[in-house]
Amino acid sequence: MQISRKLNLYEIEDLYQSLGTDPNLRLPRSMSHGGGLGVDAALAQFIVTWARAYDKTVLHLYSPADEAIAQITQLAHSAAGFFALIMCSEVHAQDHQLIDRREALMAIRPLVDAMFAGDLRNTSNLRGARPTAINLFCVNNAKREFIKPFYFDHSVPKVQPRTWFSTLVETSSKLMTTRSDQGALLRSGLPALGSVLWELISNADQHAVTDVDGNKYKKALRGTSIKLNRMSRQDALDYSDVEPELARFILKRFVKAEVLEFLEISVIDSGPGLARRWLTVKEERPVESLEGLSLEAELEATLDCFKKHVTSKTQSPNSGMGLHNAVQALNKLKAFVRVRTGRLSLHQAFHGRDEVMEFEPSTRFGGRVLAAVEGTVFTICIPVN
Repeated sequence: MQISRKLNLYEIEDLYQSLGTDPNLRLPRSMSHGGGLGVDAALAQFIVTWARAYDKTVLHLYSPADEAIAQITQLAHSAAGFFALIMCSEVHAQDHQLIDRREALMAIRPLVDAMFAGDLRNTSNLRGARPTAINLFCVNNAKREFIKPFYFDHSVPKVQPRTWFSTLVETSSKLMTTRSDQGALLRSGLPALGSVLWELISNADQHAVTDVDGNKYKKALRGTSIKLNRMSRQDALDYSDVEPELARFILKRFVKAEVLEFLEISVIDSGPGLARRWLTVKEERPVESLEGLSLEAELEATLDCFKKHVTSKTQSPNSGMGLHNAVQALNKLKAFVRVRTGRLSLHQAFHGRDEVMEFEPSTRFGGRVLAAVEGTVFTICIPVN
């Protein structure tokens, strides 16, 4: 299976039709994603789903063996490339020569160390003085699984406090935006985005590390990719037929500028997905597959996860507030959010209404029946300028 250098979300969905036919994956040296918001995160989710579909998977490089390590280092700086290197069984050079897995993982050690230490500038490629993205991922069973940007007290890891994540988001945005844009972000409620990130990382920490049987995945990831994305007025118009809600969200924010910049945060995990995790608790049995479950029942189970005081944990006055609180913060930010989990792709534009909001998303892709994916991806976009 060969991945194109430039993909949009619809082409990624088409890739799922080939799952089960080819345990080999070839990623280009670098990827120039086009066609919307959250594309790299969507491709990372596809790679997790691909890796879980086979007993043995092979990541093929475009480089000969003597250049393989250089390409591995380059690949790891995108979320999709990093996920592929972690999730695959073997790495092969262009001439099909096997690359020692330990050597491949050692090549990305500096990147993993930067993620662990919170050296944000060095967690992705740089464009001049500014990073193109900030990637922070925890790798199951790694020596440095519990990275410092997310966890403290590493003998018994605990998720950092909510205020810590607000600082993390603010620091990340400063590295990628100009001073004037940073001021606009602060005025639009940037600290609330830290609150959303805290809720989603806490949720992934609780629900994405283990499978539905409660066993910790041997290979799994969870974390976030923070990017600065640009979209033109014409891009928004091109979306009007296939994603009218996103098009309206974007076009409302154009005044005189022909290009808008968005701060895009994707939280990606490789857990069972929202519906399977919730139904496992509700039915008191492991839900291994979505087969036999109607789309309506899956949607109901997914939306249950966002309701106030709905939880799979021991009840307390604050139980079940995580995703519900995230929705309230998204409303404050006037954000656009996309969720891909199970067989569902959902989105909602928030408008800052002065009321308690519910997650009442629209389904994407015009009612098309989508393939079941592994894990969950939340992509949140707020305009910068």
